[in-house]
Amino acid sequence: MTEQAVSRVRSPEFRWLVSVQTISMVGNTMTNTALFWLAIHLSGGHALGLAAVSASQFLPMLVLSRRAGLLAVRHRPARVLAVTTAVESLGALSIGLSLTAGLMTLWLLCLLSCGIGCAQTLGQPAGQIFMLDLVGADQLRRGASISSLTTGIAKIAGPALAGFLIVVMGTGPVFLVDAASFCGVVVVMLWLARVVQPAGDRAEDPAALARRFRWVLDLPRRIQLTAAMALLIGGFGYQFEITNPLMATRVFHLGAVQFGILGTLMAIGGIAGSYYSSHRPSRPTGSEFAIWALAFGAAACIAAVMPVPWAYEAMMVLVGGTITLFAITTTVYIRQQAPPAQLGAALSAYNTAYIGFVPAGAFVIAAIAALAGVRWAIIAPGAAVAIFALAILLLAPDRVQRSQTAPAVAPK
Repeated sequence: MTEQAVSRVRSPEFRWLVSVQTISMVGNTMTNTALFWLAIHLSGGHALGLAAVSASQFLPMLVLSRRAGLLAVRHRPARVLAVTTAVESLGALSIGLSLTAGLMTLWLLCLLSCGIGCAQTLGQPAGQIFMLDLVGADQLRRGASISSLTTGIAKIAGPALAGFLIVVMGTGPVFLVDAASFCGVVVVMLWLARVVQPAGDRAEDPAALARRFRWVLDLPRRIQLTAAMALLIGGFGYQFEITNPLMATRVFHLGAVQFGILGTLMAIGGIAGSYYSSHRPSRPTGSEFAIWALAFGAAACIAAVMPVPWAYEAMMVLVGGTITLFAITTTVYIRQQAPPAQLGAALSAYNTAYIGFVPAGAFVIAAIAALAGVRWAIIAPGAAVAIFALAILLLAPDRVQRSQTAPAVAPK
């Protein structure tokens, strides 16, 4: 590891990026907590109402991910992030004002959630590529881990703060606070767009764009398995936006503050996972993702059978840690393996697999919860993830040699 590479994660630009990501994540987690708490009340506690809100928020990933990757490589990623952040702010402001005026309905909430989802979809590959521009490939795992660590801290504050504001002031002010939190983020991202140069030429010709999905089929089998696992976890296994509100209200009969604490505990697990990831070798091996997927599936199944709230809450720490390790490992692996000219396509394909199938999964999980109970809606996808991960580890052993790169230096 060179001193120049290490200095990239100590640069003022990197610190500014982490700072604005932290602010943005506080707002995002506040919005998500309030969004699904609002949805469960507008739908009368029906699981399909939660599924509709979740589907509307994540459906844009399935529809727009192809253009999102192209947008991120054709324009400065920081500039794209500034615009998409401003749109997210307007979406949160619209929800807050609609609630204040007494105009909110479930269908209007779905419409505004879809608008926020469009902005998040267009901004996601830009954020992933911008991190690569800022720290370089050699320090990508460490940079991603530090970024995840600080945003995990923000996730601790966001759900708890949202739960407190809901009790004290109502749901509307949560969205208004979120909208205000984005203003500084937009300013900083516009500045970073001027001072951070792209790491290399990532121009995609139209023919390469047209071959995108055929190119996905030509990827090495290890990356194909990574995308398949991301689809299973993102689309079906990690549907806690639906199952946590139902567990909180139907099974354990918790209030808004305790519901917010569930998200906080998952964030604590995410912090632990990010810290551990920062100590791992800079280049993940080809099957490391399956280990974390197996751990996630097992943790979800154990959480589902917990008989008391405190035991379920404790398992949420483990769930948050394992999903964070899976996400960091897979995104770093793909960003390091994909050629620069195909980076936008690769990230779009991964994001589509990980997030684009959330709408379909939301209705499947809601149907299981309605027919068999909330606990089975957690157990069924968790078991499927664990079985698939175990099959990968047993039937497709890792033949990728571990990188000789020295372990990343722990953050001070």
